[in-house]
Amino acid sequence: MSDELLMDLADCGSPEKIIAAILKHHPLLEPPIPIRDLAEAVGIIKFEELSSDGFEGALVTDADKQRGAILYRGDRPPGRQRFTVAHELGHFLIPSHKGSRQCTPQDMRETGLNDPVRRMEAEANRFTDGKRMPRQLFPKDLQRLGDVDVSHAQTLARLYDTSLEATINRYRDVTDDSCAFVFSKDGVIRYVRATENFPHISVWAKDQLPASALSARLRLSTSRDPSKWEQIDASVWLSPSRSRLPPHILEQTLVQDEGYQVTLLVIDPDTIGEDNEDEEGLVDRLGRSISD
Repeated sequence: MSDELLMDLADCGSPEKIIAAILKHHPLLEPPIPIRDLAEAVGIIKFEELSSDGFEGALVTDADKQRGAILYRGDRPPGRQRFTVAHELGHFLIPSHKGSRQCTPQDMRETGLNDPVRRMEAEANRFTDGKRMPRQLFPKDLQRLGDVDVSHAQTLARLYDTSLEATINRYRDVTDDSCAFVFSKDGVIRYVRATENFPHISVWAKDQLPASALSARLRLSTSRDPSKWEQIDASVWLSPSRSRLPPHILEQTLVQDEGYQVTLLVIDPDTIGEDNEDEEGLVDRLGRSISD
């Protein structure tokens, strides 16, 4: 282990600062990020398969968190195992996360901040995504691919050895585009991830896909390639607001195995101003959309 790295990590409290410190000492890292090698560099001395059905992963440490062992489900796909190892590494490195831990599948999805236990799991997940898809690397690879497209998320998932869902969530976090991703299964929405500058979406988790949406019409497609883009009436997906909506948005969908599906929504730049708004009205409408 590098004493300089350990000294830098001792001064870091947030997942983002910890990741920055590691990358400072490993500036030549390229995707896929070698999670186990990095874990060994900071004090993880053992990796073992976990047989318990109740837990996805576990961390065992000494009293001072100088050494540790990470346990993970051996029956999970390799990408899921990497996620678990990174999650437990986050617990090991974040100073406020004391002692050994056992983490459930729900912990691996946690984003809440409203109580200490959920906050720690959410912080470990932030570390996991940030470590596997660092801001120092991921946005550059995203920009090289060009305009927003589901196929780009597939390319990045292969490059970073991450799941498509995790990659899309990271994509949403770093993109400059105004877009939203809708995750569904068997025609029922699981959740929505939109950029901050995207207008308010009218659908919620457990809603059916809108009947007139491209996603609903292609739900049973046998193709596993992203669809072509289609111009959709904005009211299909967006909620009315004090400011007028653009008349259309662009929709693309990817049908996956076992009924899973990803939908990408983008504001169609060619439709902005079609209703002959004056310049002041257009600026006001866009400003309200961003603030909603």
